[in-house]
Amino acid sequence: MNPAGGVNPEAVRTFLEAPRPVALLQLWQAWLHSPECNDLRLMPGLQSEGEWRNDPIQARQAMLDFLATVPPETWWSLSAFVHAIQQHHPGFQRPANDFDSWYLRDVESGAYLRGIEHWDAVDGALLRYLISGPLRHLGLVQVALPAQGEEPTAFRWSSWAGALLRGTPPQGLPAEEERLHATSSGRVFAPPGVPRAVRYQIARFCTWEGTKAAAYAYRITPQSLERARAQGLEPRHLLQLLARHARQVPPTLQRAIQQWGQHGTQARLQHAVILRLRSPEVMDKVRKSKAARFLGEPLGPTSVLVRQGAEEKVLEILAELGYLGEVV
Repeated sequence: MNPAGGVNPEAVRTFLEAPRPVALLQLWQAWLHSPECNDLRLMPGLQSEGEWRNDPIQARQAMLDFLATVPPETWWSLSAFVHAIQQHHPGFQRPANDFDSWYLRDVESGAYLRGIEHWDAVDGALLRYLISGPLRHLGLVQVALPAQGEEPTAFRWSSWAGALLRGTPPQGLPAEEERLHATSSGRVFAPPGVPRAVRYQIARFCTWEGTKAAAYAYRITPQSLERARAQGLEPRHLLQLLARHARQVPPTLQRAIQQWGQHGTQARLQHAVILRLRSPEVMDKVRKSKAARFLGEPLGPTSVLVRQGAEEKVLEILAELGYLGEVV
């Protein structure tokens, strides 16, 4: 971040272009030493209230000290690990073992979690969150799940943990050498092995669609191209990016991007309410009635668009004219 609180473009560029092991080390150290990234206040299921302060760096360091007792290459019960800390070091993140000063509320029940009787719901939950969340995502630990989508029950150190804890880039990370996969439907898929800088650049032109088939999924849309243009990025830049980093670019996709750059959006889909009448004579009467202000573009001699939300008004006016209608 720059002094004004915004993103530092040069720092972002340096990170995205760094070798993958170096970038992972940078992420790990940035999180480990960040007072702004407050894990307790970010933890799902809890809502913090008031002006009390906690020290996230102290909590992380205490957790790492506890984890240092776990042998390498050994699966360890997560619940047993948390229980041991509860028994021997319950105040690991609490100044002077004060369990009453922090105002934390359970989001689901609305109950305030003050007092040591709520240790597992706050302090224990933080330990579970740190191991199954940040430490897992930053490559320090692996976790075991009973089934897909369930909470982890065990963990162990990863093969990268030793290097990261020593402050050196880990070895053995796969190289970022994969290419984008662009489809004729306007979707772009980026496997995890696509360079981070390329994923960042393609995201600036696209709408995010989540992950699909072990790849990050994006979609090129008029809205995403407009957003890119507002940042000074033109369709030709997208075509150059795809030409350099995609396996191939379908000709129809190239034409669609080029034509959008020249003519803007050329097709739109919209939800519409259509009024269909029995004859042109009835249409003429309706257009001369109070319903006219609710009607839009004609679609034919007996069909016309109706403004969204005006269905009931139009039906009432039709009834006054002697025509009973229905919404289907």
